[in-house]
Amino acid sequence: MTAIDSPNRMFKTLGIGVQPDARQYWLFQIGGWSAMALLSYFSLTLWYNPGQLTPVLHTIVQSILGVFVSHPLRWVSSRTWNMSLVARIVTNGAAVFVASLVWTLLRLYSFTWLTGETVPLSDWGGWMFASVIVFGAWSFCYHALKYYRHWLTEHQLAVEAQNTALRANEVAQRETLRRLEAEKLIRETQLRMLKYQLNPHFLFNALNSVSSLVRRGDAGGATDMLARIGNYLRMTLDHSDEVQHTLDDELDALDLYLGIEKVRFGERLNISFQVEEKARLAAVPSLLLQPLIENSIKFAVSRNLEPTTISLDAHCEDDRLVLKICDDGPGRSAPLNVNEDEAQGIGLLNVKQRLSSMYGEAFQFEHGATEPHGYAVDIAVPARTLLGQPLR
Repeated sequence: MTAIDSPNRMFKTLGIGVQPDARQYWLFQIGGWSAMALLSYFSLTLWYNPGQLTPVLHTIVQSILGVFVSHPLRWVSSRTWNMSLVARIVTNGAAVFVASLVWTLLRLYSFTWLTGETVPLSDWGGWMFASVIVFGAWSFCYHALKYYRHWLTEHQLAVEAQNTALRANEVAQRETLRRLEAEKLIRETQLRMLKYQLNPHFLFNALNSVSSLVRRGDAGGATDMLARIGNYLRMTLDHSDEVQHTLDDELDALDLYLGIEKVRFGERLNISFQVEEKARLAAVPSLLLQPLIENSIKFAVSRNLEPTTISLDAHCEDDRLVLKICDDGPGRSAPLNVNEDEAQGIGLLNVKQRLSSMYGEAFQFEHGATEPHGYAVDIAVPARTLLGQPLR
């Protein structure tokens, strides 16, 4: 039998129902009045009546009576718990006074019954004062413990609410990561599809160039171009899974492409690149510049018998990577046929769609004819590394 079960069995025998939530109350009730009996014995009974049995019995009896007399105070305290502070103090004070008066009368009666002595009326005040002190302390301890339990409950609820919020935040973060991962996969798929769109277009133009060299009887030039085309395709296949790389890698790929076109156009094609060293480390979509250079070659170099210069300027401005591709050709004049206009539109649209897929709305893309002649494309994107960190 446990310590908790003992008082439970005792009060069930006396007809007092004990609920599980009242166990702590009864433990404190019995423990407190037992401590009261011991204190009364060592401070009064043992001092004034050493070796006498009757005062010891009276000490025990008055503590047992105190258990039952103080119990209604719990009911009063519970019913007044939600009242205003003043109403609670007045009501509980009156209850303490009544309980003290009842306990005093019971103590006096039990004392006379056990000892046969009559307590003088003049001593009743002292007995009443002691009763008020005892029951006042009882009421204070009861409220203090109830406030403490209330604080523990509120604290536990706050901790549980915080844990619930943390778990909800963790779930939200996991969902956000899943969504970002899904968006990343969708974006990379779109970039790859747009990138693969360039390859047939490039091969068509490159093979046309080889065909033209063969028709002109330039077998050496045709062989050289085929070798360059092979090197270029080998490079694109080795890096086919890349959706972005550094601007420096983009320039290396562009150098292979321009080597092919130099064989075709010779002195008619001039290249001028001005690239800031810091800008070379910035991340850009793969094959970003090729369709823009290809447009300049198709609609500026191929239409002009005079030497044409295609220039690229790349630099960092604040937290942006600024790219400018321009030529000094005739500008975008009326197309010779619909297919040529569509071909130029595909290159510019492809670049714009890839910039949108990678940067959302955080980019600028402008193009148009320049004065007195020529065509220019201006691009500005966030200057970031391949890891997504701002470029320092």
